[in-house]
Amino acid sequence: MFWGIVIVVVAISVWRAWAAEKRKAKALEAYRKFLTRLKADPRNADLRQHTLALGRIYSNLMRDNKGQTVFDEVALMNDINAACAGASEVRVKTPAISSSDNVDARLEKLLSLKNRNLIDESEYTARRKEILRSI
Repeated sequence: MFWGIVIVVVAISVWRAWAAEKRKAKALEAYRKFLTRLKADPRNADLRQHTLALGRIYSNLMRDNKGQTVFDEVALMNDINAACAGASEVRVKTPAISSSDNVDARLEKLLSLKNRNLIDESEYTARRKEILRSI
């Protein structure tokens, strides 16, 4: 009887530890997924807030539901700021000049913005069409 109780207690403890690790892994996966989405759309304030909320959930789980510390908040903001790097770049409209050198430079700049995830595919396509129409 005694050993039966011991086995049940150990089994419950192992199961709870496994479930806690599973919750931590899911929280980390969700946080990383939203960091990736934030990199693609760094100016989206709602996405930024949601990413921060997921990061807080993950850091709370890592501290066994005892809350976050200032260090956790700083680490989360560092992650989010890194994901949003380059979002403060100012877009300047340039007058349409039909010289092929200027068009090439504008197309290269546009491609660079797309490759750095500062603009999405639809904005890239629309701007590219505008540049090509200005020729």
